[in-house]
Amino acid sequence: MIGVALALAIITALIALVGPEPASLLRHAYLLPVVAAGLRFGLPGGVLGAAAAALLSAPVLLSEIERSGVTSDAAEGLVTLGVLALAGAVSGTLHTRADRHRKRYHTLVAVQRALADDVTLDVALTRLRATLAARLAVDDLALAARDGERLVVAGAERVVPGSVGARVLARGAPAFVGDVGGGVRACRAFVTPLVAGGRAVGVLAVERRGEISFEERAALEALGAHVGLALENARLASRQRQFAAELAEKVAAARRELEELDRAKTAFVAIASHELRTPLTSLQGFSELLAMRRLPPEEVTRLASVMWTEAKRLGRIVSDLLDLSRLERGLAPALCRVPLALEPAIEATVDLFRLGAATHAIAIECEPALPAVDADPDAVERVLTNLISNAIKYSPAGSTVRVKAQALAGVVAIEVADSGRGIPAEALERVFEPYYRAPDVAGVAPGTGIGLAVVKALVEAHGGAVRVDSVPALGTRVTFVLPSYAGPVP
Repeated sequence: MIGVALALAIITALIALVGPEPASLLRHAYLLPVVAAGLRFGLPGGVLGAAAAALLSAPVLLSEIERSGVTSDAAEGLVTLGVLALAGAVSGTLHTRADRHRKRYHTLVAVQRALADDVTLDVALTRLRATLAARLAVDDLALAARDGERLVVAGAERVVPGSVGARVLARGAPAFVGDVGGGVRACRAFVTPLVAGGRAVGVLAVERRGEISFEERAALEALGAHVGLALENARLASRQRQFAAELAEKVAAARRELEELDRAKTAFVAIASHELRTPLTSLQGFSELLAMRRLPPEEVTRLASVMWTEAKRLGRIVSDLLDLSRLERGLAPALCRVPLALEPAIEATVDLFRLGAATHAIAIECEPALPAVDADPDAVERVLTNLISNAIKYSPAGSTVRVKAQALAGVVAIEVADSGRGIPAEALERVFEPYYRAPDVAGVAPGTGIGLAVVKALVEAHGGAVRVDSVPALGTRVTFVLPSYAGPVP
């Protein structure tokens, strides 16, 4: 402002030196400091600069009017004063508007920066409130935004039902309150919706002890639209980043699973080849003995029994492979369901193990008057064979494997329990996956890793369910249920 005053003084001095006449061309030089004052200090500066120029030129102009009346020179001087006042007002107004637009632009940039980080809505609103409170000349400011069914609030405890904020949020139209009370001087409030996608996603509420002009309300309403759009963009960007992270995680997990499955299949081919080779070698060797040598009848019977056992083992492995092939093609196991008396089926399966291996005792506990089940006899035998075989394989020699059956509501539950090493908790969720074997048992006993997958498929094909309970170092219990048969058993 000192520079403007100095310029006015210099122009006035030049007019005095040249000759103080109202029509002096130097009077137009007053426009420069007046416009400069308006552009630098806004409307007050422009008006003040025009007033100073008028006061400095007034003595010359008034002297001319007193001396000769309103002459043409005096009229030109009056017009010059009007032009100065108009120039000061226009330049000041332009500066004020430009300054308002600049502040609005910087506010919007600050809003974008406040919402740039991937943070929760609570943190984003807190940052946004601090940013706006520092830039808007208000006494208090609060924000609220929807987060699904939840309403997040910053600057207040909550949005009271029926309040101005609640009405603005519901209707999507701004509201002005002339006096919210609480003091001698009127405290005015303005609440505008945060709009995105044609709907109110939140509200911006401000309070000020003093006037909130119409222009300020319009600016706050426009700011609400920008903030709502910025919040929605930030929310969508955050959701996109979250989806991208989840997708990347799922892709990585799928890749790891495929790599693990590929390794498991490779190991399965080696193990299955070994498992198939063992009974085939036995069958080949004993059949060669029978063909090439003349043996006593009791020896022939013994060799035939071993061959029969190995043939059953070979058939079981082949059946499991066929069932696994159907499962991988999305087909259910083929069943021939009939009413089946369960206790004789359990005893027949257990007798096969008692004849073939004397390393473990097998105890049967069946509930009296056990109802029949609606099941495929061959499938039930294969389920029991797999479970009992696993129990013998993974429990110490001399221990007891227990097979128990009891009737429940509309089903019969069968469990096979052992007192072996148990299954680690982290492996329990995967024991029914094809080819999977718990890491701590892979080197303990041979196996293909498909037995429990076949068990689960066969049981679920009957409409039943199977679960595994295990405590490391204490043992494992596998329980499966089959639907009971209500009619008479043939």
